[in-house]
Amino acid sequence: MKIGFVGAGNMATALARGWKAAEGEPGAPEAMLFSDADPERAHRLAEEVGGEAVGGNRELAESADLIVLAVKPNTLDEVAGEVAGAEKPVISILAGTTVETLERALPGVAPIRVMPNLGAQVREAVLCVVYGDRVDPDLRKRAEGLLALVGEVIELDEGLIDAATAIMGCTPGYLALMAEALVEAGRREGLTERQSQAMAAKAMSATGGLLEIREPSELRKAVASPGGMTEAGLEALEERDFRGAIQAAVDASLARVRG
Repeated sequence: MKIGFVGAGNMATALARGWKAAEGEPGAPEAMLFSDADPERAHRLAEEVGGEAVGGNRELAESADLIVLAVKPNTLDEVAGEVAGAEKPVISILAGTTVETLERALPGVAPIRVMPNLGAQVREAVLCVVYGDRVDPDLRKRAEGLLALVGEVIELDEGLIDAATAIMGCTPGYLALMAEALVEAGRREGLTERQSQAMAAKAMSATGGLLEIREPSELRKAVASPGGMTEAGLEALEERDFRGAIQAAVDASLARVRG
């Protein structure tokens, strides 16, 4: 399958890198094409992943078997006019853009709405998917196989997409902020930045693996031995309303996407 990326921003880059890492596996793209409002950005990404930058969206749509729409939502109508005529299936990663909106903008096209996160780059993404009525079983199977190469695919009712994005899409940013704070704390205590970052990164990665097999509260209690360091740290976080801060972050994310 030849995948065409309309847009070469951060999320498109993460998906392209993930699919490049899956090269040779069943269902992996045979080739990747790129176009972007900034042609140099498309060229850089194409060079990095062994793809090809093309002259424009129309050319890309004609050449690709499936299009990944990765542009700003406010440019949908403009871009749709350039790709709809090719009548190729579309995976849209446009935030806040429903399947119904996509179907209106892309007549004759079978759109699939996907909300991924940056874990796609290391093939550890969460990809929340909504299938439109135009998506036939064969396309659905191909799309699921393609997406599964870069992470876990979760099909959702469209009404839950915003909530899912606030949890899985924003979480890497929250964890990165926590990592920054931990690295700064480590440096103040004499560790090097590199040492602190490696420790925080590995601890977060291991915690992700543990959370796949243990409940969050169970894991928290297992780490926090009575009278120990972790217990003291958790108490300090609770005193500063850590849970309230996380809820406020989720609420703010939802308010932003819902307008």
